[in-house]
Amino acid sequence: MKILEQLRFAIAEEKENLIRLSKSIQQNPELGGSEYFASKLLCDYLEEQGFDVQRGVGEFETAFVASYQRGEGGFHAAFCAEYDALPDVGHACGHNLIGVASVAAGVALSKVDIDLPCKITVIGTHDEEGIGGKIDLINEGIFDKVDMAMMFHPGYDTIIDVKSLAFKSFDFIFHGQNAHAASEPWLGRNALDGVSLTFHAVNCLRQHVKPDVRIHGIIKEGGKVTNVVPHRAVAEFCIRSEDNVYLQEVVDRVIDCAKGAAISSGTELEIQQVGHPYDAMVSNQALVELFKQSLDDLDFVNLAKHKEGMGSIDMGNVSRVVPSIHPVLSLTDQLVPGHTKEFADLCNSDKAYETMLLAGEAMALTTWHVLQDPKLQKKIKDEFAHSFAHA
Repeated sequence: MKILEQLRFAIAEEKENLIRLSKSIQQNPELGGSEYFASKLLCDYLEEQGFDVQRGVGEFETAFVASYQRGEGGFHAAFCAEYDALPDVGHACGHNLIGVASVAAGVALSKVDIDLPCKITVIGTHDEEGIGGKIDLINEGIFDKVDMAMMFHPGYDTIIDVKSLAFKSFDFIFHGQNAHAASEPWLGRNALDGVSLTFHAVNCLRQHVKPDVRIHGIIKEGGKVTNVVPHRAVAEFCIRSEDNVYLQEVVDRVIDCAKGAAISSGTELEIQQVGHPYDAMVSNQALVELFKQSLDDLDFVNLAKHKEGMGSIDMGNVSRVVPSIHPVLSLTDQLVPGHTKEFADLCNSDKAYETMLLAGEAMALTTWHVLQDPKLQKKIKDEFAHSFAHA
């Protein structure tokens, strides 16, 4: 039996179980860091399939590492599984599909013929939406001995050579002085003025940054009642760019906006970084081309009729420590943006589950070719080393 037929047979045998896993996660959405149901579900299944499962990584209870070793040593391929949901809209980013597609790829490879020693790992990555759990796992050393990593993402477009925006996020906390807003306002220093002036300054800055830059903010605190001058106000700003270096230039200018606002309003400014910085994605081109060929071999039909914009992904950070890809596959020919109820519904459709299984097949087939070919392994590693030779 040819490898394509072996992989398809392996996933077809588990089709009902894999769809059941995905539907169970979809019907029980959990926010990042609290994905106890989804993590246990995937770990239990991987153990049943013969994987050695480590539940919990460091202090991250819902992360996991599930490995299948063939022989001694060899090339180490990893599939990243996400399974956290969003507030209010549930699995509106399709993580119920992402996590199970990675599990499907790992399980399929554990059941087919591979000539050389190798290690196949499914890495359960917690809280992608909130703090970027993959960055926690990088810091824990989970990717240190991984030779390549991949995952798929559902969307309304198909993009194999994925780019993403690097980003950093900050809380600007303004400290002022309370006063009665009517009888002695001159005794106060309005912290909300600091926030308002920051927004105005940032809006003026937008004209003078490159087109790929995104700056967006919210007011998290702005006072309690109108007759008291607010002594504390907080704004959170997220700054994004395609380029890590230019991102820092814009970050410095946004911080200057807040510093100027503090001076103008007579308040004091405290700056706190929120979560982990995300790096821009660098897709390994050898893997990109191999994944494209796998899709062709599997007769993938691209439904996309609309172009999807760029966001930020913690897989970008992974791509800086190990050769990686993060392909997006279309679920529809309609424009259905992510992080909406409509996209959550789409990710619970027959087409979504069909695409999830095909993504598992494509990742498994791509990885099988790498595991079988030391020259291809070297090509992937050499490209990675060259990409970051001067980083």
